Amino acid sequence: MSNKFNKLFSLVTAFVMSFLCLVTIPVQYTVNSVGGAEMDTATAAETMAARFNEEREAMGRKPLKIVPYLNVLAELRANEIVDLYSHVRYDGTEVDSLIDTDIVNFFWCGETLGRGTYNIESMLNAWKNSPDNHWDIITKAEATHIGVSVVYAPETKKKWHWAVILVAIPEGQTLPDQKNPLEDEIVPAYCGDLNGDGQIDSFDLVLLNKYINDDIFFNTAQIEAADVLDDGAITKADSAALKNYILGKYHKLPVTIDMLMSQQ
Repeated sequence: MSNKFNKLFSLVTAFVMSFLCLVTIPVQYTVNSVGGAEMDTATAAETMAARFNEEREAMGRKPLKIVPYLNVLAELRANEIVDLYSHVRYDGTEVDSLIDTDIVNFFWCGETLGRGTYNIESMLNAWKNSPDNHWDIITKAEATHIGVSVVYAPETKKKWHWAVILVAIPEGQTLPDQKNPLEDEIVPAYCGDLNGDGQIDSFDLVLLNKYINDDIFFNTAQIEAADVLDDGAITKADSAALKNYILGKYHKLPVTIDMLMSQQ
């Protein structure tokens, strides 16, 4: 009975996933392509992701983390739509087939495509004003991570081709090298140094509390440095331990069980 239930659950999950990916329809209109061949496409992609986050913040939604792996998949899709502008790929599959679930354990994914301009605000407004559901996908509350790419194909009529891949992963999970779009990579010097300035002080404590409250997100190195109790989780207990370290109650990080017991 258990095996039959598991098979049924897998079939239902697969159907739901297919539907959620199918509901994103390519933009049916484009804006004029004017120059822009010299644009740094990698920076443009991160800038677009940052603009999405600004729009999401205005709606009270959590920011999206940009992920190199998803950027690579988005670039593949941007190149594919140069010749086939559709969510259905050459082999009849859709974007969810590209994602290795061992890398991204997603429970929802969506794709938004666009073409015709290198101008970020013009493309953003095209998606926002689309009669289809592009903006709903971009601002979906459950979405957690994003990959963006723009490809310049001068031999084509539309020139510029955008692909955006969004996913939602279970709460508490992270993806390799995730970061805030356009944010310089912060490299902590050691445990507790969350802003990468080589010191452990109240500025780091403020960042840790913001992270715990879901107001900001950390890159992989910051997450490791924020685990002050070295227990694989980042909670208010880590915040309390970091505060006590700053106050001089602890003399090293991470805080060990013996150090905690000595404070009892």
